Amino acid sequence: MRGYTWIVFKKELMDTFRDRKTIITSILIPILIFPILTFVMGIAMQGLFDDVESHVPIAIIGEESGVAEFLQETGIVEIKPEENPMAALKDLDVFVVVEIPVGFNETLKLKNMADLVLHYDESSQKSTMALGTVQGLITQFQQEIVRQRLIDLGMDPGFVTAVKTESRSLAEGESGNPIGAMLYMMLLPLMLTMWSAVGGIPAATDLGAGEKERQTLEPLLATRASRSQILFGKYFAVVVASVMGMFASLLGFLLATILNPSVLASGGIIPLKAVLVIAVACLGLNFTFSAVELAISFYARNFKEAQTYLSPITILVMIPAYFTLYLDGKLIPESYFHIPIINTIAIIKEALARIYDPRHLLIVGIWLCVYVGAALLFTRRMFNRESVIFRN
Repeated sequence: MRGYTWIVFKKELMDTFRDRKTIITSILIPILIFPILTFVMGIAMQGLFDDVESHVPIAIIGEESGVAEFLQETGIVEIKPEENPMAALKDLDVFVVVEIPVGFNETLKLKNMADLVLHYDESSQKSTMALGTVQGLITQFQQEIVRQRLIDLGMDPGFVTAVKTESRSLAEGESGNPIGAMLYMMLLPLMLTMWSAVGGIPAATDLGAGEKERQTLEPLLATRASRSQILFGKYFAVVVASVMGMFASLLGFLLATILNPSVLASGGIIPLKAVLVIAVACLGLNFTFSAVELAISFYARNFKEAQTYLSPITILVMIPAYFTLYLDGKLIPESYFHIPIINTIAIIKEALARIYDPRHLLIVGIWLCVYVGAALLFTRRMFNRESVIFRN
């Protein structure tokens, strides 16, 4: 940037960040949204797990048996006397109903296999999760019965344990719960892509349609600066605002992982190489969408119309972002690297999985250059049209 482009850039950047709305929208909200979101998620998840892991109300149908005593002694299950257990399950007064058939105790004494029926409400998340908890406890009860039977036969209980398994992660030295790490791998690409694309919308709206509405664009066009210099000065100001919005959202995401690691556990520090690959991919989106948003803003008659035109961009980005939400970074189809936005998300997911395929990087790099070039040509064409600039 030289000459008048630099002057316009500095002027627009100062005007952009002098506006309180831009600071709130592009910086403060991205920083705060993820810590707040994970805090709420943590409370909700903790409440749900507390209900189904430490205190599970159940009802018993049938005769008293050793399984009922075992469940009660675990301290996890509360057996509630219900006149109509199935109605209580429907009302979620209990989460699971254990049906013990007639002759259950006698069947076990004869060392035969006894049946149990567990009733749950599949439309209830708590009931479904409680089912897993009760099933795990009954498995412990079954193992105790088998152990006692082997002892009665004079056999070592360890005889039936043919294989002992131990789980180890491929990434040495990494820790954190698997669910948290999975959420991290899902949400980080989503967040980076979203804010790379929409982070510059407030600045673009103000520097294009906002100037037309305030009638300050005509005096700027009357200066010695050429239209190209004015355009690129404004464009780079939008890019800076977009990049700052992206980094603000990343900062908010990292704060969320620190403040609530039980919800978002990264499982380790992201390598510098992965950070560089992700940064370049996101910058490609920053440059592309900044140009498109500025062109749309110039086309709009006023600030309100520009907001209306630019709002669909958020939806446009959300579709591929959510489409790839469950995409495994190690199993990405080749065709995904040729699809706009999806290819950027694919590169981010590969980088998070410590994969740096030169071919994929080259393909996405070429496409990003094409996107940026096409977006700039479109913006320059729009800015050079009198019918667009002076559209009222």
